[in-house]
Amino acid sequence: MPALTAEDPRHCGDYDVESLLGKGSIGKVFLARHRRIGRKVALKVVRADQRFEDDDDRDDFYKRLQREAELCGAMQHPNIVTLYDVGYENDVVSWLATEYVDGETLHARLKRVRPLPFDDALSIGCDVLRGLAYAHAKGVIHRDIKPANILLTADGRAKIADFGIARRLESSLTGTNLLVGTPNYMSPEQVRSAAVTTRSDLFSAGVLLYEMLTGAKPFAAQELSSVLYNVVNLVPQPAHEVTPGIPEEVSRAVARLMAKAPAERYATAADALRDLEPHLPRPVEPELVSEELLAVSTLAAVRPAAEPPPPLSAHDEPTSPLPTFRDVMVPERSLLRRTLPLPLALGIIIALTAALVGAVIGLRRGVVHVPAATAHQAQAAETAAKRRSLEAARALANAGRFDEAVRSYDAYLARYPSSSIARAERATAQAALEESTKAAKKVTVTASKRPVAEPPAVEPPPKPPSRWERVKKWFRGK
Repeated sequence: MPALTAEDPRHCGDYDVESLLGKGSIGKVFLARHRRIGRKVALKVVRADQRFEDDDDRDDFYKRLQREAELCGAMQHPNIVTLYDVGYENDVVSWLATEYVDGETLHARLKRVRPLPFDDALSIGCDVLRGLAYAHAKGVIHRDIKPANILLTADGRAKIADFGIARRLESSLTGTNLLVGTPNYMSPEQVRSAAVTTRSDLFSAGVLLYEMLTGAKPFAAQELSSVLYNVVNLVPQPAHEVTPGIPEEVSRAVARLMAKAPAERYATAADALRDLEPHLPRPVEPELVSEELLAVSTLAAVRPAAEPPPPLSAHDEPTSPLPTFRDVMVPERSLLRRTLPLPLALGIIIALTAALVGAVIGLRRGVVHVPAATAHQAQAAETAAKRRSLEAARALANAGRFDEAVRSYDAYLARYPSSSIARAERATAQAALEESTKAAKKVTVTASKRPVAEPPAVEPPPKPPSRWERVKKWFRGK
């Protein structure tokens, strides 16, 4: 972090300044700490030598700061930077203490990576839309959504910052004849200095999503006038054509966010979220977690006979107490006395002892002690393969290839028959397949009228006998 200079403050109210985070249009931002409770904050200090053209310019500047303090102070949301405190000097705002986000701006991220990975871009875009949905519900329009105003936390969450030019829906502080915003991310109505609504923020959010997904600014040009012309007139190439692999549904949602006419955009940020959130990476279902813990034993159940048998588990133990060595090796004393001569009894005992020792040695040679790390790697590999199989079936269903999806679910259930999620999704795909088949029959008269037969259920392979059962069977055979 840049070092503090002699002109930089060391204290603001109850905050001790520790280092310089950066510089902005109105002053500097410092990392500071509350001296009583130890909380870190980003301290935005107004530049002392701020110059104004006239008194009206000065009044408007401080009104914006006061408005930012009032708007941020009224909002508490995980995707909006929280305002903690405000400092005043001569009855005007001199500093703002906001939540310190230990991460980077989206602007810095895009400098390093263009385009962003699909999951990251969509997750950040949805976070921005969630923050906007909350702000709009509070009656606040941000009006300057751009990468520099999106902070990314260490765990990947996005937070909207800098409500300095935001205003309430009913506010008339900024007239319609004033151009406010950042050109590449402004809406057409902002460029025309027309009335601005919440849908203007949605346009800017669409530009953000397009840039993250494709790595290109949709309205970029060499001259400012060309940028503004493109914002009003240019329809960008669809995102899925610029970056192959982007789902067309996501591309259409981004295009709708960037529609030139506000009425053609989504009505609310929540409406856009409903179209985008289904494409976010799914968290691991609790059922899959429990199934994945059994991956190693599942592999053992279908392992070829040529491989060494797996170690004994708790499921292989007999329900009755194990017989002792004496129970196995020494017959009843009365039986020896009454029916067997001593030499013959000793011969039987020696033979049984040799057989048991041989069986124990054979069992020990067959046991493969798998290191814990290897077992974990095998489990992780099986978990990944399992997730990929289920996601492949889902992708086929989402693409409308229901017959292939049903077959894919059947193959998955053949290996994991206890998966209720896969069974439910297979039933949905089967129903969709039947519906599409019925629709095709209505259009094509000559189509076959036979119903689509469900594939036969695949029974799981029988569980192999345990080693203890095999030993008992061997003794009984003798």
